[in-house]
Amino acid sequence: MKPLFCALLVLILTIPSLAQKLEGPEFETLDTSFSTGIKGWRSNKLYEFAPDEMVKRSGQRSMRMKSIAGKQFGAFSQMVSIPPATSLRKFRISGWLKRDSVEQFAGIWINVFEGKNSLFFDNMQQKQLNGTADWQEISTTFFVDASATEMQIGGLMVGSGQAWFDDFSLTEIPINSGDLPDSLKTYLNEAADLIQKNALHRDLVDWPKEREVIMLMASGASNYADCYPMIRHLLGKLGDHHSFLMEASKSREWSNPDPEAYKKMPLTTGFTLDDNIAYLHMPSVSSGDDKTNTYFADMLQNLIDSLDQSNPVGWILDLRGNSGGNCWPMLAGIGPVLGEGKCGYFMELGGKTSGAWFYKNGKSGIGKNKITSVSRKPYKLKRKNPPVAVLTGKYTGSSGEVVTVAFRQRPNTRSFGSPTAGLSTGNQNFRLQDGAQIFLTTSVYADRTKETYGAQIKPDQEIQESKEDQDPVVEAAVRWLLGNDGR
Repeated sequence: MKPLFCALLVLILTIPSLAQKLEGPEFETLDTSFSTGIKGWRSNKLYEFAPDEMVKRSGQRSMRMKSIAGKQFGAFSQMVSIPPATSLRKFRISGWLKRDSVEQFAGIWINVFEGKNSLFFDNMQQKQLNGTADWQEISTTFFVDASATEMQIGGLMVGSGQAWFDDFSLTEIPINSGDLPDSLKTYLNEAADLIQKNALHRDLVDWPKEREVIMLMASGASNYADCYPMIRHLLGKLGDHHSFLMEASKSREWSNPDPEAYKKMPLTTGFTLDDNIAYLHMPSVSSGDDKTNTYFADMLQNLIDSLDQSNPVGWILDLRGNSGGNCWPMLAGIGPVLGEGKCGYFMELGGKTSGAWFYKNGKSGIGKNKITSVSRKPYKLKRKNPPVAVLTGKYTGSSGEVVTVAFRQRPNTRSFGSPTAGLSTGNQNFRLQDGAQIFLTTSVYADRTKETYGAQIKPDQEIQESKEDQDPVVEAAVRWLLGNDGR
């Protein structure tokens, strides 16, 4: 099994209003006192939000969300109070989504709370709703503990593009009482067994109780897909905010994508600053396909080759928008700048490791296992071990944090910006009978000196980002690189 990293993007907005049910689920009533322009719905104001009367699924209008250059995601939502209950409840949130060139994904997101404590979170990242598509109904079925007090529901988009949302519906569904086929009992028990045996936070779960709960939840289930909410319930109980389930259909697409899909993936971009400093902006990589991952690594080494021809005095690696995915093509691509050798570890309970992460001769991997390699001749910099400034921010997550940690303790390196997302934990994938995969948090990251992380990673120099045109994080990195170079 290959470790893979995926950040579950946790978006929590501060919204004071509460309601017993969704307010304005059809997005019909205009109200400029709400930041989206539609009654009931507030936004984080990072993207453009507006009612759209030209593009709608039904009625007079829909909610349109459009990306803004330099911003990583947009989200809108409202809070819904949950009446007191004495037992577990089941809900279904559905809505309609239309997409135009969505870079990473869009969808409906839910966060269920007991007071300020998050009990359940889902943002449809695993459904991979990206690219361009006409109106499509999307939905998630989820369970709510009796102790829950409120839930936050809304829409989001990550990366560039546009998305439209219409006709949301929140429904409570009776939990059926009925026999569960032996095959599904076995399926759920096998999933629970591997989570209980391998999860980093396994000791935080009351396993006898939760096994009873998931069997109750599964009453009336007739197929494997009906059991997915129960597995997500168990993963939520771990509280690591990183473990997730990839459904069987998405697992197949992830492992065997469209043969031409790699041509559309976001690639690292770069240029040379006026002071002869090479700048690289590395995006997320989310693929389990070897061809796609090799292509990403090849294109990054090609870019490094091109920028290195001016013999730069130093390098800037900007990870502020890298929210995760698969770390191995990232490490294979950035290898010439990172340098060869061991660069980090996955640390399990008790200090056990599964081997060191490495980059060597165009290959990245762990222990003795090569996972991703470039197909071109591995590039070597003209200047060995140049100074490198690594830029991080609150959206640097999961695999983005792997790359961050890989540069920690590297000689001639300094990090700038703000603390990372706090998902510096390792996920290992486990395949279930139907092809679905559980990506389970089993370890924490450690740098090449075996210093462990597991939460936010603070940069060497914290800098407040500016809303103006200038970028103080880049400016500070440039000053250090020039001073470090003796100029």
